[in-house]
Amino acid sequence: MSDIRRKKTINELMENGGSVSAAMRKAGYGKGYAKNPQHFKKTKAYQEEIKPILERLEEERDAALERAKVTRNKAKYRDLIDSTEKLTKLIQLLSGESTENLTFVDFIKHVKDPES
Repeated sequence: MSDIRRKKTINELMENGGSVSAAMRKAGYGKGYAKNPQHFKKTKAYQEEIKPILERLEEERDAALERAKVTRNKAKYRDLIDSTEKLTKLIQLLSGESTENLTFVDFIKHVKDPES
């Protein structure tokens, strides 16, 4: 059952964003456990499942930073910083590092399907 709930939690995060705690509750975890999503995010099973997603996000962040070097004079500095900041916060949120709760639904959908 916890394998199903874990997958539902991750799918909820990928499809709708929001907080890990809310995704956990929607997937069927109890309120007490969902109040402490850092425990959930530290489990080996979660870490293994989220690893390829985090690697993809880190690749995107690195690519954005590389592209910033080339377009620095053409692009708005604010836009360059904003994209890397969002990627970094999403990586922090999914990996269990400390960050504020942010929703990146459109970005997550793009990472899952870059052609869209």
